[in-house]
Amino acid sequence: MDTIDGLPVHPLIVHLVVVIVPLAALAVIVAAVWPRARAWMGPMPAILALIGLIVTPIATTAGENLEHRLGLASPAVEEHTSAGDVVIVGTGCLFGAAALLYLIGLPLVTERLKLSPSVVKAVDVVARVLGVVAAIAAVYLVFRAGDTGARAVWGV
Repeated sequence: MDTIDGLPVHPLIVHLVVVIVPLAALAVIVAAVWPRARAWMGPMPAILALIGLIVTPIATTAGENLEHRLGLASPAVEEHTSAGDVVIVGTGCLFGAAALLYLIGLPLVTERLKLSPSVVKAVDVVARVLGVVAAIAAVYLVFRAGDTGARAVWGV
């Protein structure tokens, strides 16, 4: 499916990525730096990051289909395609960090794995740092892909 009611799927799905990934990134950063918020939000940052991880390859596949259907070939389109292809790395890291951040806070997980308090503390610190770094990277990659896409379409 390349179109929805005559409109190309790529720009429609891309807007979902542009909203969900920064929202997930913000939720992960808040969960990483504010323990009470992490407890209150529960799995929500990980769920948002998972949605971002799911819609990213849908957007890139739709973009490749649009590129082939329209026969687009220019340096600007190639730059956009390259930028779009690495967004999945950012969203994957964001989801991994968000999941780790959530799971390390669950007593069921730490007790079942028989982790000592010092190991839990160390993993928690690593998860927090990874969460912030992955959030920044994911937002940057989405921004870069969007910026190169806008430049390719609008020639700015």
